[in-house]
Amino acid sequence: MKKTICILTVLLILAAFAGKAEFDSYANTVFDAGEILTADFDSDDILETMRFTCDLDEYDDGSFTLTVGQWSITVEDCICLERGVKAMKMGYDDFYWSTMFMVSELGPSDDPLTYCILYTSDGLYDVGCIPAMAEDFTVSRDGVITASVRANMIGTWYRTTDFILARGWDVTANEDDWIPLYRIVESPRTVYPMGMIVGLKVDLPLAASPYGGDAAAVLKAGGHVILAASDDVSRLYVTDAEGRTGGWLRMKHEDEPWADLVLVNGRYMDADDVFDGIFYAD
Repeated sequence: MKKTICILTVLLILAAFAGKAEFDSYANTVFDAGEILTADFDSDDILETMRFTCDLDEYDDGSFTLTVGQWSITVEDCICLERGVKAMKMGYDDFYWSTMFMVSELGPSDDPLTYCILYTSDGLYDVGCIPAMAEDFTVSRDGVITASVRANMIGTWYRTTDFILARGWDVTANEDDWIPLYRIVESPRTVYPMGMIVGLKVDLPLAASPYGGDAAAVLKAGGHVILAASDDVSRLYVTDAEGRTGGWLRMKHEDEPWADLVLVNGRYMDADDVFDGIFYAD
């Protein structure tokens, strides 16, 4: 029994040193912080301790609490939560000013989500979510997080996009102090590769520009076309089956009744009435 306790103690010590060693790496590198880690998370030469606890059922649904120093944040209604924390020093190379803690869940139906919690010398802040697993993030030297996220328009596909930490200040009610503001926000790209081959049900006029204007071509009903690219908001680039002739369509989403609509000859039509075989995962 004593031998077992000694082995467990050694393993805990080694894990703590491993986490500390990873924390001492350069800023903007995602690493595994485990469930407890002591380090200087805000670069003030004072050690703080991060603790992760969770209250989950047999399906790993429930809540978690992240505590750093004297501050705690609890997040409820998690679905298939991953146990443990990923972390990243926010800064540039060997300079950092805060630490981002990230807790991921698998979600209800291949809908991953990462909760982002920022620790600074001012406190602990829930700064929002990124719809991807933290272990799959890549981060640039200036802290831009890149992730593959599920697209919003026309079927099920994924796009690679960027997220940034926005920062600002707000004045208190008596106007004698300032409150820091932090939020994770997507910095969208102009267009994303799509690459979905579908059937065409109607003759489809295409514009030469994503903003309309002169016609580029008319694709005839029957056979296949390629949904080649989109801004995932209002523009869709379509080509013929060979990928040689293409042009742009306008599109929009409608909540009631739910539909993705495509503009054809001046009239918005349900995408499923324009294209055949759009892939939907669920």
